[in-house]
Amino acid sequence: MDHATPIRLLVILSADMVGESSNDEIRIERIAPVYYMFKDVEADVVLATPTGGYAALAPDLRQFPSEEPCVQRFLSDRDARDDFADTLSLDQIVIDDFDAAFCFGFSGSIWGADGLGVAPMIRAFLGDMKPVAIIPGRGLDIAAEGAGSGLLVVGDSGQSAALAAHALLNVIELRRQFATTA
Repeated sequence: MDHATPIRLLVILSADMVGESSNDEIRIERIAPVYYMFKDVEADVVLATPTGGYAALAPDLRQFPSEEPCVQRFLSDRDARDDFADTLSLDQIVIDDFDAAFCFGFSGSIWGADGLGVAPMIRAFLGDMKPVAIIPGRGLDIAAEGAGSGLLVVGDSGQSAALAAHALLNVIELRRQFATTA
């Protein structure tokens, strides 16, 4: 891997629905700053949901408009809206194609069974020594019993998503530097 190779990031929007309603952790106000941080460093960003297709975001921005600059940028960015409208499914993802993963809204045990395939995807990235950042959903079990040589970044404050995104970009850069000197 050389420095001319663009960073490839997988952004997993981990839950399409929670019961009968949209997952309130999957909000564009939380996702857009990270999405644009990655895009602004010219990273290749691939969006995925467990089943692919339209990413159910909460709340509907037409009903609850936001004045946040990243939200306004998203609303005026047709390519970004298309990315969110046509996500890949997790079974379409090849981990070797990515440098890191960023997951929004995952709930449950990373090391337990997960019918939607998010937990196995996270475990696979960590097992392949690739960094993963998680901005959790309602109940996250992060006991690090299987992280191996991977790096897991977890945060749930208002600034966690931006800080975790910066951490992933820095880790990817360091890994690339080590790979060229080894």
